[in-house]
Amino acid sequence: MLYLNDQNFEKELGGSQKPVLVDFYALWCAPCSLLSPLLEKLEKEFEKEVVFAKVNVDTAPLACQKYGINPIPTVILFKEGKPVDGFVGLQSEEKIRSWLKNHLNK
Repeated sequence: MLYLNDQNFEKELGGSQKPVLVDFYALWCAPCSLLSPLLEKLEKEFEKEVVFAKVNVDTAPLACQKYGINPIPTVILFKEGKPVDGFVGLQSEEKIRSWLKNHLNK
């Protein structure tokens, strides 16, 4: 899992050859803490195809403002440094897997 902040956000996204799934979260957010283990499990499954990253909204206000992050958790999939799709709130593992596979096949 790659941890991003305002200082490295754009550099890491732009430099990735793979799509980057970014989880915008906060330590105090209960749904975020439920989503995190699902994403960690999916990271193992998709590690060859997707980079998984996390952004703590409390330490990355500029990135959050740029991408309109509110509420959390918000997950955005970036390709070539640009957002292509996302979802807000806690989703099931199956739904996230299907959503991700759909974007990898495009």
